[in-house]
Amino acid sequence: MSILKPSSFCIELIRRVAEEAEADFSGVGLICYSNLSNLPHLALSVPHDSIRMLPIIGVNAIGAFLAEASCATSPLHDGFHLIAVQSFALTHVCHFIAPVILPGQSGLQLAAGARHMSAQLASRAHGIEAAALIASDGTGVVYERGINIFEERLR
Repeated sequence: MSILKPSSFCIELIRRVAEEAEADFSGVGLICYSNLSNLPHLALSVPHDSIRMLPIIGVNAIGAFLAEASCATSPLHDGFHLIAVQSFALTHVCHFIAPVILPGQSGLQLAAGARHMSAQLASRAHGIEAAALIASDGTGVVYERGINIFEERLR
């Protein structure tokens, strides 16, 4: 039995979200973590009744939830959604992340755009296994250890 890598889970998940997304899709950001202690993050203010019972487990259930949450009209469309890799469970929704910028990152080829750069820098933090996003234009990207390992037009 092979163990699914977090980056492979991210690719499968963003493909699922893209398949199910509606016309008013606004983009989505994901963080797959084994430990969040090295990634500063805060929950954004969202209506309490708009959040399903967490955790949500599995690519199909998470994909359906995120496709719906990523509509421009959804109160859940902003921030990053956090997934625990131990069980591939969505554990946090709509979080602001503040990846630490370490000395010596000036040589790193950084992505353009705040969501891309946040995902790329977050993926370098200890305990963060992968970061992924789908931009509003439908391009999906996965970062692992600060490196873009996947980029594809999904929508």
